[in-house]
Amino acid sequence: MIEDIFFQDEGQVKITAASVGISRLRWTSIKETDINSNNYLEIMKKNRFDHLPIEPTNGTITEFFKTLEPNKFDKIERLQITYGDVIPLDTNIRDIIDKFADQKKTFFFLRYQKNISGLITLANLNCKQVQIYIFSLICELERELGNFLNSQLTDNEIKEWIESKIDITNAKDKYKLIIENYNSLITSDLENQLTEHFFLVDFFKIISDKNLYREFGYTKTEWQNLGSINELRKRIAHPTRSLIDNENNIHKLQKRIKNIEDLTFRLTTRKHTSERHLS
Repeated sequence: MIEDIFFQDEGQVKITAASVGISRLRWTSIKETDINSNNYLEIMKKNRFDHLPIEPTNGTITEFFKTLEPNKFDKIERLQITYGDVIPLDTNIRDIIDKFADQKKTFFFLRYQKNISGLITLANLNCKQVQIYIFSLICELERELGNFLNSQLTDNEIKEWIESKIDITNAKDKYKLIIENYNSLITSDLENQLTEHFFLVDFFKIISDKNLYREFGYTKTEWQNLGSINELRKRIAHPTRSLIDNENNIHKLQKRIKNIEDLTFRLTTRKHTSERHLS
C-alpha cells in the first residue's frame, strides 16, 4: 500500500529557518527611495533592530543597514549582502545553530531560489519553535536513559536507590512522592516503571552513583560535565525563559545540544550492539 509510508513516519520535529525567522512580507524594512540622513537610525532605535533591510525600487534586495555592535545605535553601516550572509529558507534548525555558533554571525538572510525572502537573527532562536525542537531531543534522551536503566538494574535496585535519597524531614520530598505515586499505581493495577517518574537530573544521579556511565565510555568527570544538559532542560520547562541571553550564549546552546546528541547516540548504538550480541 502506498499509504503505508504515512504509518512509517517517525514523527520527527522538523523546524526550518523559515519557521523561526521572519518573512519579507512581514518584516520591517526601509525603501531605498525613502532613505534620508537619519530616518533609518530612528527605525532601528525604535524597534531595537540590529539589521534593517533596504527595499530596492526594482529587483531583489542587495543591501541592508547594520549596527556595528548589537543593541548599540551610535554607529550604523550600510552593507552589501554577501554570499556568506544568505542561507536557503528550508535550512534545518540544527544546521542554523551550528552556523550561528561556528561563523560567529548574528543574522542570515533567507533565500528562496534567487530571491531574498526573509531574515533570521540570533534573537529569533528564543522562539517557541526552537524550544519544541530541543524538547523533542530531551524527550528522546530521557526515553533512552529509562530503557538503559531498566536493562541494567532491577526494580528493587532502583527503588532502594530512590529510598536512600528520601529526606524524611520533608513531607514533600521529591523521592518520597515518587515512591508514593509508584505504589499508588501498582495498587490500582496500573503497571508502570519507576523510571517513568524520574526527572532528567535523577537519571544522571543514579547513573553516577552506580558508575554506569562507564558503559558509554565516559569518565566520571565527563559524565559530571554532562549535567549542564539539565540546565537546558530547565529553560525548556519554563517557556518564558530565553534560550539565549548574556550568560547562555549560542556556543553554550550548541555544546549542550551536541552533548544530548552524543549521549543519545551512545545509548542507541549500545542497545543495537547488545541486540546483535544476543542474536
